[in-house]
Amino acid sequence: MNKKTVWQRIGAFFSGKGFYMVLVLCIGAIGASGWYLWKTMRLATDSMAEAASGAATVTVAQEEEDAPPEAEELAPEDSAAQEEAQPSSAGAEEEQAIATPVSDSAAAQEEAEEDADATATETAAAEETVAEDSSSKNEVVETAVETVDNLHQTMQYPVPGSVVAAFSSDTLTYNEALEDWRTHNGVDLSAEVGDDVVAAWSGQVVSVREDAVLGVTVTIDCGDGYTTVYGNLAEPAAVSAGNQVSAGDVLGAVGETAGGETHGGDGFLHFAVLLDGDYVDPMEFLS
Repeated sequence: MNKKTVWQRIGAFFSGKGFYMVLVLCIGAIGASGWYLWKTMRLATDSMAEAASGAATVTVAQEEEDAPPEAEELAPEDSAAQEEAQPSSAGAEEEQAIATPVSDSAAAQEEAEEDADATATETAAAEETVAEDSSSKNEVVETAVETVDNLHQTMQYPVPGSVVAAFSSDTLTYNEALEDWRTHNGVDLSAEVGDDVVAAWSGQVVSVREDAVLGVTVTIDCGDGYTTVYGNLAEPAAVSAGNQVSAGDVLGAVGETAGGETHGGDGFLHFAVLLDGDYVDPMEFLS
């Protein structure tokens, strides 16, 4: 039996069906390679197209940004056209001024002059009133200082009660309302709430005020350096600052306005006397 060599077998294979099988495989390989090459070129073409599109977009944006200078270049011409089309504001104002009747301007001027005259008259009247009030007040003060001679008349008790807290300028006394020890610059006279408080001496009312310790307080200049003070009055007082009062005139009523003094809830009047600004014992004059 004859044995064929390898090369003989290969030759026989290609001379038969093997040749066509190899041919089919080669054609398939060539087709696959061609398809792969076509796909690769297609992807490259798409990428180039996208890049080209992006570049076009940038170019358009640049053109849009460059558009304003063109508009600016055309702006002067448009402005000139608008100026020619619209009348100037100065011309309009002149036309309006011409259209306004002369009689209206004259009437407005007359009305302004009348208002100015009325204002001047009111101002003069107000100044005259202030001057009269000031003159009257000064006369009251001068009269009080010149004519008061309280040292030659007995000081009246402002209320008829007895002393419930004596004068103390050097010795400390206990204050029940404030719960501390302090001096007492006047005397407290017992009274019923609502009793009349009268002027002890003649003089002029200096002030009517709300004191933090003494409550409603009336202060009177009695002349010759003397001043009298009435505290714990009811509100309102019967006199006002600037009033001229005589000894015995009612100043107000006993109240409960003193927050810094108390006497077991009973009514009282705080009465003080000053000489040249220093407190003195009122009992030296009441006695």
